[in-house]
Amino acid sequence: MSSKDPGVFQKPAETYDPRGRLDPTGFDRHVRFRTRLPCQPLRPFLDHLWVIRWDVSEQVYHSAEVMHRPYVDVFLSLDWSGVQGTFRGKRVYKAQGSGRIIGARFLPGAFRSFWSGELTNLQEQQLPLSELLDGMDRAAIEQLLANDDDDVMDRLEEQLLLKKPAPDENIALVNAIIAAIEADEDLSTVSAVAGRFCYSERWLQQLFRTYVGIGLKWFLQRHRLLAAAERIRGRDVPDWAGMAYDLGYSSQQHFITDFRKVLGQTPLQYRAAVTRPPQAG
Repeated sequence: MSSKDPGVFQKPAETYDPRGRLDPTGFDRHVRFRTRLPCQPLRPFLDHLWVIRWDVSEQVYHSAEVMHRPYVDVFLSLDWSGVQGTFRGKRVYKAQGSGRIIGARFLPGAFRSFWSGELTNLQEQQLPLSELLDGMDRAAIEQLLANDDDDVMDRLEEQLLLKKPAPDENIALVNAIIAAIEADEDLSTVSAVAGRFCYSERWLQQLFRTYVGIGLKWFLQRHRLLAAAERIRGRDVPDWAGMAYDLGYSSQQHFITDFRKVLGQTPLQYRAAVTRPPQAG
């Protein structure tokens, strides 16, 4: 088979991070997924391009996800193609029968170089693809999707390059801040981040609102709650009180309240529902 054969699913690009999936083992059992690094001119703006395929003939599979970073996605499928903005809560995607979705994920803040509107107006929204890319009506999308995966991704890159995105040093700054938070547990408050990067708290909050449409405080909370979800999946007997303390909560109840607000379940309910990895041996 050639490398462009849609049956060949390569290893995901090194940049891909699946922390937002709340049941990663269940996802891998039902869905085939790969990513591809963008072409060089788009690397300041795109995290990766991606393909999802599924063939669920015997049942309906529901994949629950939350955003681990404030991304924007552009996607194409025969059912619906569009722009998906950031979403704050849990979102459940349904896979039934067989299908394919191909898309591009923008780096946090980078969609501002392609979109003239307010980023806050994209929260919880899916816009028709034609509002971003000229000529992408239903007929054009159906014709495009008759091609194999990599040809579709190539064409999507060409369309995005036609937008002539301008370099913006603040996009790099937003992503440097996010990477630092993910690498250093001490950066758990807006004040700590402001001290590390030598900006005022107000300026950083405004930077995130302008470039990603969501405040820095939101990202800090999301980061620690997904760290909790990962710990819950990886331990047979979680230390709930210790986990709450390690994540910076003043009480276990405060931790439970935040976890349920974002993930839609208490930590105990989440642990009971998640698919357990197969036991070795």
